[in-house]
Amino acid sequence: MLDPFGPEARRLIEDEFDGVEELLAVIPSYVSIEAVLERVMWIKSREIPREVLELEGIRDLFTFYALLGALAFSPYGLEMELVKEASIRLYMERIRKAGRLEGTALPLSTVERDEIPGRDRTILEKTHHTELGPEERKRLKLEYKIHLSKFLELWDGSLREVYIRGGNAYLTRDQAIELWRRSFERNFERAVNLLYEIRDELPDYYLRIYERLGELAREHFKERLEKMGRAEAQPLRFDLFPPCVKIALGGVPAGLRNYAITVLLTSFLSYARLCPNPPRRDVRIRDCVSDLSVLEKEILPVIIEAGNRCKPPLFEDQPHEIKNIWYHLGFGLTDRPSLEDSGNSPWYFPPNCSKIKANAPELCRPDRDCRNVKNPLTYYLRKLYLESRKKGKGESGETDGEKNG
Repeated sequence: MLDPFGPEARRLIEDEFDGVEELLAVIPSYVSIEAVLERVMWIKSREIPREVLELEGIRDLFTFYALLGALAFSPYGLEMELVKEASIRLYMERIRKAGRLEGTALPLSTVERDEIPGRDRTILEKTHHTELGPEERKRLKLEYKIHLSKFLELWDGSLREVYIRGGNAYLTRDQAIELWRRSFERNFERAVNLLYEIRDELPDYYLRIYERLGELAREHFKERLEKMGRAEAQPLRFDLFPPCVKIALGGVPAGLRNYAITVLLTSFLSYARLCPNPPRRDVRIRDCVSDLSVLEKEILPVIIEAGNRCKPPLFEDQPHEIKNIWYHLGFGLTDRPSLEDSGNSPWYFPPNCSKIKANAPELCRPDRDCRNVKNPLTYYLRKLYLESRKKGKGESGETDGEKNG
């Protein structure tokens, strides 16, 4: 299989299993955890084992989606980085060996011989340059085309690098492979985000894979770990919050107040600050902290300030609503909680984007980073992850510069 998100994979998932959830339900009965981990354990040696490279059909699909199921427990951690890196290298090697990109999720088609005007082809492919060898000529050849709208979804380079004609982008093999890589990353992230929403329904099998992936990731990225950091409890980054949370922080009118402050803001801020990557949905605040100081000094004041910005001010208008805040934090209906009270009610998880849109559409003003995200907390985790990667690369660049200097 050239692409686990391609048409062959989609057909197998729909025809044989009626969807991804059913696929994930049957995988533990057919594939051992060790067999799943073989897909990534080779990464340190940088040599893909033949048995992994030659995996086909259902078994290839099982082992790949088993990894995705495990990543549902930590969608933006080093575990995801490890699996994504190993998977891209594996499928890219298969594409290289197959010598084609047809059959991947990327809607490419091959370029017909007379499709590009001769003069343009002469300039672009340098066909009159007799000094060029066969490999260089092959590298310059425009082999694939893709509709411009699909191309622009994935391409972030300069359009000057690409030949565009008749609503299509024409690509060399190298350009097409790079576009496939970006397509794979997008599909990979989208799949993990979707599975994040059902992780509590997944068998323990996937949690055990996730724990093993954590060990492998820490070993593989040990030199980067300090630079990149992880999605653990840390001071809130208000600049990375999703639009709905920023709107709630600014105060909302009557009719939206209880949902925006008590339901959305309380759950989002508490999880984002105390437990951004909860291992399960029934986690309690006392599982994450040893006292209530962070909650009382960093989270509750922000909630109260946001409530006071509402029109009319929420807690002046409804003083009892503070008890509801504590209830949603998992302490039961009280205004004087202790740590021991944690667990007296559920610690409410941030509502999904679909629920926010249905219950409080005024809060839902998506930005470009909302694409493929199903929950405000996932949005925040992704932004933290991207920031940490940027920081890690920046520090790595500075170090390289010092060495080269």
